[in-house]
Amino acid sequence: MCGRFTLTTGDVEALARELAAELDRTRATPWRPRYNIAPSDLHWVVVSAAGRRRLLPARFGLGAPGGPPRINARAETADRLPSFRRLFREGRCLVPADGFFEWVGPGRARRPLWFHRPGGGLLLLAGLCEERPEGLAFAILTTPANELVRRAHDRMPAVLTPDAAAGWLERPDPSLLAPAPEGWLAATEVSSRVNSPENDDPACLEPAAPLRQGSLF
Repeated sequence: MCGRFTLTTGDVEALARELAAELDRTRATPWRPRYNIAPSDLHWVVVSAAGRRRLLPARFGLGAPGGPPRINARAETADRLPSFRRLFREGRCLVPADGFFEWVGPGRARRPLWFHRPGGGLLLLAGLCEERPEGLAFAILTTPANELVRRAHDRMPAVLTPDAAAGWLERPDPSLLAPAPEGWLAATEVSSRVNSPENDDPACLEPAAPLRQGSLF
């Protein structure tokens, strides 16, 4: 599952250049670094039209307005399920991020882990998007977790290499959707502020208070 993630860059122009995408200023919205993106939030996705990439704002979660958002789709079945197969053919997108969260521990003692590139940098998540009357919306495709993420959850977002990302925009190929290669990600225990989607500031990524006993892994 992927229900919370980050994109902490403060420079949308630099992001568009890194993604080789045109920033669609006709849909421009205020840009700010995000430290705790949650379902129903406005984020950004990359779509391809006529061979050109566009960076567009989109709402996190598919489905009818007022209903629960469908934030994830399983990569193994999305091309066959009635709710996603049209988007798999026609609505593929990239979801730029620089990390995502999962939780470990029991009940009220659950503690957030931030999965990110060891040296920092962009992650490209495979997504599905659709145009609705109120604007573009998206969901993130998930795969079985790799060894690192499996310690916290059995699913993870489909993290694409640059070549796979280009392929995903070009064609509906399920073989492109795979767990992140081992070594691509590091796990950092961060502040419990992340537990509330109302918190969205740099303090969310501060190191967690030390555990009194035991260890996360």
